[in-house]
Amino acid sequence: ILLFESITGYSVFQCSDEFSIDLYSSKFQDYINLFSNFCNFFKLKTFVPFNSLEHSLQNCTFISNGVATTFLLEFLLNINKKKKKENLGIIDPKLATYIRQQSKLNTLSDETVVEYCRVIRLHFEKVTKNFFYREIRKAQCGVAHLFSQSKMKIDLRKTDNMIIQSNLLLEQFDKDINFLSMISKEWYSWYFPELGKIVTDPYLFSLIVKFVGKKSEFSAKKILELKILVMSEQISKEITEAAKNSIGFEISNVDLKIIEKLCESIILMAEFRDNLIFYLSKKIDLIAPNLKELIGENLSAKMISKAGSLKNLARYPSSTIQILGSEKALFQSLKTKTKTPKFGILFNSGFISKTKISNRGKISRFLANKCSLAIRIDYFSPIYTSFYGKKFKKQLEKKFQELN
Repeated sequence: ILLFESITGYSVFQCSDEFSIDLYSSKFQDYINLFSNFCNFFKLKTFVPFNSLEHSLQNCTFISNGVATTFLLEFLLNINKKKKKENLGIIDPKLATYIRQQSKLNTLSDETVVEYCRVIRLHFEKVTKNFFYREIRKAQCGVAHLFSQSKMKIDLRKTDNMIIQSNLLLEQFDKDINFLSMISKEWYSWYFPELGKIVTDPYLFSLIVKFVGKKSEFSAKKILELKILVMSEQISKEITEAAKNSIGFEISNVDLKIIEKLCESIILMAEFRDNLIFYLSKKIDLIAPNLKELIGENLSAKMISKAGSLKNLARYPSSTIQILGSEKALFQSLKTKTKTPKFGILFNSGFISKTKISNRGKISRFLANKCSLAIRIDYFSPIYTSFYGKKFKKQLEKKFQELN
């Protein structure tokens, strides 16, 4: 007899002893394709349906792990009450071993059983069409989706992929804003060269360019509005005086419009960047609150992004976390047999950069140890709290004071 598992339930087929065609012959496939030939040698002995979709998913999950549910064991024991000497063919060797150990049934799992189950799977829909009220294909699709989701075991609160993508996008925005602001400054400097020296912030520079436009159109009202825009009376005075005595040459309206459009793009990108930083901060709060408390959201995001995931980061020892981000320098030092680097991404932490050069190795080791503990607490703990991060930060501050 053969056990056949499907999303509809468990079936047991009786295979005739006369069915002895060579499995590897060229005629075998042609022979089994005919439903009439299948009916001559395979008979459905019994069938037990699942109670619900959840019941089907539970049994599928257990079987995929090579474990039989109580429901399956009771079903098989009821069948074999009279004929205990019959061999039970099961396609999965792990499941066959488990059933043999739990129920003392004579189970078998080999290539012949696999081929027989393949024959049953080919014609199973036709066999069960009279007593199964749903379309098997649709049922298979529904259970397959649920099964895939259960195997993935995604906790939406701990999806660190969003942090990785946000960090990469943030780095790209920084590069793009710097590049575009450099172009806009150089372009507008032909017309108003003094402005670039007065205002250095790219976002504020773009706002002023869009607001000022042509220098000749400066009025008392515009000067007052400029003071509100820059939030500094001194800077607004400097801009006003520089606009009156500017040595820049005139440009056409078309050129000015292009520069204003470029500045508008910089403003939008800078505003979106601020929103992205806020989003990243909130996301880090959910996923790695202790690590954020210890080194801040920017460094936390960079470390998770560099490792690939919080799971990978939790597996790293503190020595790897200490030099994470300095792989090139590490391999170069191993190649040239010089001193290995003492820190990587963690150098951007204020605890290391503000420490004396002679003590930076000690503080970086201490910080890496605390980061390693914070990461593992964040990943493995079911409770979302930054309590441990605050404790570690106090210890770190105490160590920082000792070394300085």
